[in-house]
Amino acid sequence: MQRKKSFFITFSISFLLLSTDQISKYMIRHLGGFYICNEGIAFGFDLYPALFWIIWILIFSFFCLQIFNFQFSIFKKFSIFKLSNFQFLGLVLILSGAISNIIDRLHLGCVIDFIDLKYWPVFNLADVFIVLGAILLLLTSFKKLK
Repeated sequence: MQRKKSFFITFSISFLLLSTDQISKYMIRHLGGFYICNEGIAFGFDLYPALFWIIWILIFSFFCLQIFNFQFSIFKKFSIFKLSNFQFLGLVLILSGAISNIIDRLHLGCVIDFIDLKYWPVFNLADVFIVLGAILLLLTSFKKLK
């Protein structure tokens, strides 16, 4: 029962994050407002497309393995590290943001960026989720090392 509840919570958080980002991008595109269609990778950088997809698949596979291991304890032998709840949340944030940006790239051929702070490259909510997830992972990892 605990696994079903945990899976439902994980799915709900991911769906909420992904939906929030996709709805915000849809609204900015269709209701008006500033946005750019970012064909680059991150912060406007371009990378050879094949290399991008190879890197993406490797990172995605690693994170999925860790999430499945956390949820179902299937790969205990092969787990690289044990995840705390906060580290798990960090992975969910990263994957939700990455999947939302990949949806844009597959559907539109670019990622919709619309948050412009003037002193930083334009970004979107999915980018915020990715950065927050990475910060959460780093902070909880350093805390575990002590």
